[in-house]
Amino acid sequence: MSNAASDDLDTLARELLNVMMTPKRRVRPRIAGAFNQAEELEVETPAGPVMTWRLGKGPATLLVHGWEDDNCLWGPLADKCYDLGRAVVALDLPGHGFSKAELGSTANVAAAVRAVAEAQGPIDSIVAHSFGCPVSMQAMSEGLDVKRVALIATPIPRMSQRWKRASEKGVPDDVIERARQIYEAEESTRPPAYDMEAAAEEMKARALFVHSLDDEDCPASNSQDLKRAWPGAKIMLTDELGHRLIAQDSATLDRIIDFIEGFGG
Repeated sequence: MSNAASDDLDTLARELLNVMMTPKRRVRPRIAGAFNQAEELEVETPAGPVMTWRLGKGPATLLVHGWEDDNCLWGPLADKCYDLGRAVVALDLPGHGFSKAELGSTANVAAAVRAVAEAQGPIDSIVAHSFGCPVSMQAMSEGLDVKRVALIATPIPRMSQRWKRASEKGVPDDVIERARQIYEAEESTRPPAYDMEAAAEEMKARALFVHSLDDEDCPASNSQDLKRAWPGAKIMLTDELGHRLIAQDSATLDRIIDFIEGFGG
């Protein structure tokens, strides 16, 4: 391979890594209708300024969205909680929505979640979706104390899944292989990956895992594995709700609220 061809391959490989690791922001940030009447607060965090909203007084449920999502995911849940008199706090994660902070390491994002909980507390529970699940778990491992947590469509981040998705999207094999080589060569310079399964074994909060069997982004086996590791955890499996709709399905949200309120264990 010529030097020029090698340089081109390296460029394409690094572009792939950048796409894989950086969320796309919406051109226009948006806000869920429920939060139009909420108290808005920009919170300084180790990752930078993060936008947050609090709806209601007293102990609140912290709502943590997933990758390339935002506070709007939680509109239906916020409406239900408001009607029941349960306070909620939502945020746009670093690199997302109205938050000026850019995405950093998972540890930095977890630190941002802890900072939001401190600034907008008291927080007694968490509901998280997708990427928000490992972020919330790491925040809990590092000191965020909550009594209950509902984790929806949780991933267990593995690079093998990301390479597979890149291939399914038509990225040439040589670009994927070069990106893999670059990633592995630089791995020693990054902090150790957060081990969700090991962390689950040490958790004290009551947990409910929620997953749709037809989730093509994050297999339901992720939640099943974590449920087995997490002492006393419960699981709710459903179907035909995919990866995101499950976080807005009315019946599913009712079950989550019952759990957060302590009904049924």
